[in-house]
Amino acid sequence: MFTKNKGILLAVALFIVAMLSYNFFFKSETVTLPNESSTIVIGEDLIKIFNELQGVTLDQSFFSSAGYLLLQDFSNSIPQQATGRPNPFNIIGRD
Repeated sequence: MFTKNKGILLAVALFIVAMLSYNFFFKSETVTLPNESSTIVIGEDLIKIFNELQGVTLDQSFFSSAGYLLLQDFSNSIPQQATGRPNPFNIIGRD
């Protein structure tokens, strides 16, 4: 059996050696974990954006302008459809 599959076994062994050598020599092991100070900075950014959004005002006269009043609603209503089984996880025939 070994003599028939010698080429395949050699190719698999070379592939395994190549992957192990790549992981050992070329792959970096540095994993950066977020520390407490970086989460505080993220939170400060969100608070800053929130405070900026608090200062935004909406001009109510926009809703009475001619351009807004000429807008049309092209939405389609969804017709009522038959509902499924009361318990979809129940055995079929035990509805």
